Amino acid sequence: MKKSWQRKSMLAMALLSMSLLIFTAGCGGNSSDKKAASTDKQGVVTLSWAHGSSPEDRLGKASENFKKNVEKKSKGTILINHYPANQLGSEREVMEGVSLGSIDCGVISSAVVAGFSKSVNVTNLPYMIENRQKGWKIYDGPFGQKLGALTEKEGGWKFLGWAENSLRQFSNSKREIRTPADMAGLKIRTQENDVHMKIVNDLGASATPIAFGELYTALQQGTVDGQENGVALTYSMGFAEVVKYMTLLPHIYDPYIVAISKESWNKLSPEQQKIFQECVKEFIKDERNLNEQNDKEFLSIMEKKNGLKTYTPTAAEAAQFKAATKDVEPMIRSKAGDEIVDAFKKAVAES
Repeated sequence: MKKSWQRKSMLAMALLSMSLLIFTAGCGGNSSDKKAASTDKQGVVTLSWAHGSSPEDRLGKASENFKKNVEKKSKGTILINHYPANQLGSEREVMEGVSLGSIDCGVISSAVVAGFSKSVNVTNLPYMIENRQKGWKIYDGPFGQKLGALTEKEGGWKFLGWAENSLRQFSNSKREIRTPADMAGLKIRTQENDVHMKIVNDLGASATPIAFGELYTALQQGTVDGQENGVALTYSMGFAEVVKYMTLLPHIYDPYIVAISKESWNKLSPEQQKIFQECVKEFIKDERNLNEQNDKEFLSIMEKKNGLKTYTPTAAEAAQFKAATKDVEPMIRSKAGDEIVDAFKKAVAES
């Protein structure tokens, strides 16, 4: 009996040791990965590149293409360690790491960036950009460069460009939304973002902040009636299984910032910096194109497979949404400042 107990104890200890070894190895990997750019004796610079999307998402695929492109064009003098799916922490943690220099590069959504750079709140001004082509023109033009320069000053990183997160659309399980009147009484999930919440509340619905990881269950159980995310994300997260209606009127064009820590940037030679910036430009074009393709493909699948009913408001109906959210602008001006809001509105008017 005693020997049997001893054998069981020894086995338990062995399993525990093995588990600790695996756990320690995993944790150790993450810890070392968060170091700033490393340069070996041959002048090869290794950079971490982090984001929150899955490897199979358009951002993950574009990042893999970027990695290959940089390594090829730099002839192996720049190496990229690609960390998708929050492997180096949440978006907020990655943005903080880039700002402090403990993580090299990040592709981060504007809602998170706004916590580090007040000027980025301007990207949440609703019903200004109705299609992605207009968004690309605005963020690639003088306004986008101006906003990027402000993020450098306020956030402490090196700005590289604006990729695309999504065109945020309302979808719900209750009814078709043609005008703001149709939103009355609906509980719409938002991020814990006071601007997003005000947009939803001003449209007559009830903004309900819920963690993204809990959203599917909240929709399934009726805790909320709807959500406001892009087409591709609505598809990839399976939300079309629990919502029935989508209104194709984007209230926000949501960009990603592409940024690198200043310390990491300065470790690159002028020639390497030129190559890296050129490859980021190609990455942005690639990621946007993949996102556009996904939106078309996934919307069609959701309509055919899930029976999702979509509606595109008329110009007169769209004007009602814009009028209902006119009081969001003063809030954004108080956060971002008049100068950048005026610059954004001017860029929209000229695009």
